[in-house]
Amino acid sequence: MANLLNENSIKPKNFVEDLESMSHNAGKKIGAMANDVVSMASDQMNSGRAYVRENPATGIAIAAAAGAVAGSLITMIMRNNK
Repeated sequence: MANLLNENSIKPKNFVEDLESMSHNAGKKIGAMANDVVSMASDQMNSGRAYVRENPATGIAIAAAAGAVAGSLITMIMRNNK
């Protein structure tokens, strides 16, 4: 019975190595995902800039509408805080 416990017990060295390997692999995957997100955001930004270059009046209208909405939200929040 004592031999079974010793053979099946977790060896600290292997556990630490496995944990280090798992955390390293997780870090690599998260880094790759972050790079993908940055790449997609950059693509969207470039696409938006191209759209505004092709349609400047629409771009100005969208910016004005977004500013009006943001201003309204800020005003409502500030009124509720008083």
